[in-house]
Amino acid sequence: MRTDDVLGQIDTALDDWDVSGGAMRWAPDLPPPPAVRPRMNGANVLIGRLIERHDLTPAEAQAAVIAAELGRPGPHADLAAIEAQAVLAEMQESLRAAFQPLLQRVADQFRQIKEAFRHLPEAVGCDDCGKPPRPRDRPAWQPSHGPARRRR
Repeated sequence: MRTDDVLGQIDTALDDWDVSGGAMRWAPDLPPPPAVRPRMNGANVLIGRLIERHDLTPAEAQAAVIAAELGRPGPHADLAAIEAQAVLAEMQESLRAAFQPLLQRVADQFRQIKEAFRHLPEAVGCDDCGKPPRPRDRPAWQPSHGPARRRR
């Protein structure tokens, strides 16, 4: 078989569009695509709050947020700064409420550890046991009194 024949067969296979009518009606069971949500960054949150709480138009709210971000004066830049502080306070409070049980358990554990360490000097040793034994200066297989004496 020549190379031209192989290439011809490949071209024929690529250009072959003979498909039965039923083949085009089948579709795999795929999960539905995820819902596309708008990207929520800080600016979008502030814009949404300005629209909801201060009845600004989307264009006015966006201009106010951009002006506050750049530190430029604007008609509603002070509202954007106030809303940013409010968002920060709400976030801090929700974090505080979420971490309060965890921090309480950690504090309880530290109290227990502190209580256990308070009794540690008592557990180290007995004061009325006398002097501790001298450290061994010989290997364990040698007797502590030295080699046996020679008889005369």
